Amino acid sequence: MNPATQEEAQKLASDISRGIKKLKDKNVEVVVCPPFTYLSVVKGQMSKVAKSQAISMGAQDMYFEEFGAYTGEISPSMLRNAGVKYVIVGHSERRGFLGETNEMINKKLHTAIKYKIVPIFAIGESKKDGEGSIQEIRTQLSDGLKNLKSSEVKKIIFVYEPVWAISGGDKTHKSASPNDVLGMRIFIKKILANLYNRRLAESVPIIYGGSSNASNVEGFIRQAEMDGALVGGASLDAEEFLKMVEVLAK
Repeated sequence: MNPATQEEAQKLASDISRGIKKLKDKNVEVVVCPPFTYLSVVKGQMSKVAKSQAISMGAQDMYFEEFGAYTGEISPSMLRNAGVKYVIVGHSERRGFLGETNEMINKKLHTAIKYKIVPIFAIGESKKDGEGSIQEIRTQLSDGLKNLKSSEVKKIIFVYEPVWAISGGDKTHKSASPNDVLGMRIFIKKILANLYNRRLAESVPIIYGGSSNASNVEGFIRQAEMDGALVGGASLDAEEFLKMVEVLAK
């Protein structure tokens, strides 16, 4: 639920777009996922400044029904009409605070793919406790991808987002190391290979979400071999966010 005002959202979108414009020839793509109320103003600002395929717009969530009387929800057709190309599905905060289940997440993945919106599918263990963590990840993947064909799974961007490594303003939280993340990346690929096949597992992108910033993102990309980052609080600081983009663009 940030930033607080439309003016702040417009300025943030403008600052990020101007920074991305300088990197438009680099091998990097940026997706900005503002709150629903800012989608139109952010889209307009990005189109006005960047005019480049290097930056796209996503949504923070989407309901799994295509239409109907679901007060307060957003449909896939509404998102498509607003210029949305990506949607975050299964974020840990929605799982934890709003009771979103693996079954609901599975329905959202099916609906997003049907409407040609790229799902950014977040998975991650709540605690760092060995076998329990592994089983949690396995269940989230197997239940979340239920009845999805391999051709559909190839359209998904996976996010490894360990809940125990998300600060949320808590300075006592534990940070994930590149080795932690690399180990889980390998495990996720193994599960996908078992569910589908090795070729698919090797080809799908996995990005890292978990209190990433300009000082630690390079370790997750280079050492943990992640394909990108799902950025939280650092995305509200245009200068910090653009530093992260520069690291990924190297």
